[in-house]
Amino acid sequence: MRQVLLLSLLALSLLGCQAGKKSASPEPKALRPITFTDIAKDAGVDFQHVNGGRGRKLMPETVGSGLAFFDYDNDGKLDLLVMNSTTWPGDPNPIKTTPKLYHNLGGGKFEDVTEKLGLAITMYGMGVGVGDYDNDGFEDLYLTAVGPNHLFHNEGGKGFRDVTAESGTVGVPLPGTKLEHKWSSSSAWLDYDNDGKLDLFVCQYVKWSPEVDPYCGKNGIRGYCPPGNFEGARCTLFHNEGSGKFRDVSKETGILDGALGKSFGIAVADYNGDGWLDIAVANDTWANFLFMSEGGKHFTDKGVESGIAFSMSGKAKAGMGIDVADFRNNGKLGLVIGNFAEEGLSLFEPMEGTNSMFEEKGQSRGVVAASLSNVTFATFFFDYNLDGWQDIFATNGHVDDIVNTYKTNLTFKQEPLLFENKGGEKFVDETHNVGINYKIVGRGAAYGDIDNDGDLDIGVVDNNGKFLLLRNEGGNQNHWVRLKLVGTKSNRDAIGALVTVTTGNLKQRRYVRSGGSFLSESERAPTFGLGAATTVDSVEIRWPSGAVEKLGGVAVDTVTTVTEGKGIG
Repeated sequence: MRQVLLLSLLALSLLGCQAGKKSASPEPKALRPITFTDIAKDAGVDFQHVNGGRGRKLMPETVGSGLAFFDYDNDGKLDLLVMNSTTWPGDPNPIKTTPKLYHNLGGGKFEDVTEKLGLAITMYGMGVGVGDYDNDGFEDLYLTAVGPNHLFHNEGGKGFRDVTAESGTVGVPLPGTKLEHKWSSSSAWLDYDNDGKLDLFVCQYVKWSPEVDPYCGKNGIRGYCPPGNFEGARCTLFHNEGSGKFRDVSKETGILDGALGKSFGIAVADYNGDGWLDIAVANDTWANFLFMSEGGKHFTDKGVESGIAFSMSGKAKAGMGIDVADFRNNGKLGLVIGNFAEEGLSLFEPMEGTNSMFEEKGQSRGVVAASLSNVTFATFFFDYNLDGWQDIFATNGHVDDIVNTYKTNLTFKQEPLLFENKGGEKFVDETHNVGINYKIVGRGAAYGDIDNDGDLDIGVVDNNGKFLLLRNEGGNQNHWVRLKLVGTKSNRDAIGALVTVTTGNLKQRRYVRSGGSFLSESERAPTFGLGAATTVDSVEIRWPSGAVEKLGGVAVDTVTTVTEGKGIG
């Protein structure tokens, strides 16, 4: 009897101790297989990319273009913009191409509204950046190109007006060539000085025109020239002056200091946690940049000092796409960068005890072996199975369509890659297990929930091919929460806000941001996978203005709108 009593008291004591502890995150439940299915044709997305290739092998032909998921008319459904290139002047069989804007009708259907909404402009298009630069509640578009760039103002969701000339954002002239403008690639909106207005950062690739594109080839067959044949360029930073005007502040802010680059991708975040946004840039066969903000007034490139400029052997890789995330859920930001064949993906993590000194961990984390034979363009972090850990997607495709004539282990068309994040310790290649088993010349890619079912879908540009709209089927078996932030003192898009969602022992952090991937823009509102958890313990938002809000009662499996200073609703 005494033994039973003692055992009972011991059990009650243990229960009391456990009640005082923080609740552990629920174990992940067993999921049905998740697949990604291309629904582009059935959805009415009949996009065909045109690179203008007619045998001259002009370098822009092999770069492709990007896309954006955004809600241009605020009807609660993500629309789709896909950039296009075009044929070259003098082509005997010219093809009229424009970017394509598809309105999401719901029910898995899209409608082409390009001409109706004023976006039917022919250009040798590259990338797209989405941001509400005048804080009127409607997302505007910046389109980059080989040649003049274009800024389109969103006219209340009813159309777009080209305001490039009056805004001052056309691009930087390139004297001495018929092109007259630099070759711009990715762009990103950010409020670098925290004044409540979105500024604009634009990557410049190389100084190029058809007149300076030399003959390149292998075994007597003409091929595309590598970037080493062209002079690099410097990126551009435009400050938002208000009233629809921008001013080029690249020189005064230090963006023009230091070496030239061959810039392709941008990842904006506050890397050292000082409250000011910094800018990481992936360069092609050139040292990567990390422009660290000095109080929102000046930037200094710390790429070399930070450890992201070169590979572990001290060699510059061919960086294309880039993204940033707290992929280990430890409060520290890491970077993924897509590189050339036989280089593999780069995965950078902060060194112990630092926030902005990185070491490459791609090999030990499992992303190098599967990516070695690929030329990776777009790459991004996203939680495809909503288990609370950010996975990696990468689009691949070689730049040379004759590569197999001199490298028998490489192909022009290549499979995308999807790596599942296993608790922040390892990434496992799940590409074939999720139904991705086709080869394309992959370039731009982005994610967004096109059917509002919680899980994240993917769009991919196939260079000179058909667009792929990959619907995530089964990713929403886990729970999730999505937060749409509206700034008041901060910029209305809340770009730069840091959101922390805590569920049990799992603490996830996401920045609201622009940029990432390659030439593309993913859905703005951050999605947090919750696994089997049916409640959220807490949500904390650090707004760009510096204000911090803590929220309770955030509903699971739904989109919650949070307005700065006003809370939910």
